[in-house]
Amino acid sequence: MKIVLISHSNMAVGMKDTLNMIVGDDKNVLAFAAYINGSTAEIQKVKNLVEDNQDEQFIILTDLLGGSVNNEMMQLLENNKNIRLITGMNLPLAMQLQLKATTTEKVTDKDLNKIIDESKKALADVKNLLVEKRMSEDDQVL
Repeated sequence: MKIVLISHSNMAVGMKDTLNMIVGDDKNVLAFAAYINGSTAEIQKVKNLVEDNQDEQFIILTDLLGGSVNNEMMQLLENNKNIRLITGMNLPLAMQLQLKATTTEKVTDKDLNKIIDESKKALADVKNLLVEKRMSEDDQVL
């Protein structure tokens, strides 16, 4: 299984660097920075990688729903049954996928949906969390 991070500019590359620091380097996590200086070469590299490795499962993470990177990756869904495309990537999502990939050769739909749901929970307004915690402890609210 390969995890492909692809974004406008360097977000995906930065995320891979952070994954390397926190989880460890993994040759099955690939990062691509699309549209640097207008180049579409990285988009084509991902398309070729998927199309040339039909026996491999790919989980592709993109940065923005409706963005050009995601739209380009959506084209792969039509003819390639070996991919899952997830948009709105964040570090908790990428971390959980990388960790899951170390224990299995293929991520099931059920596993993937659970990982997506868990990564959504990582988005939080910290001030509200503190208020809720204080209220539950019967402390004075901010």
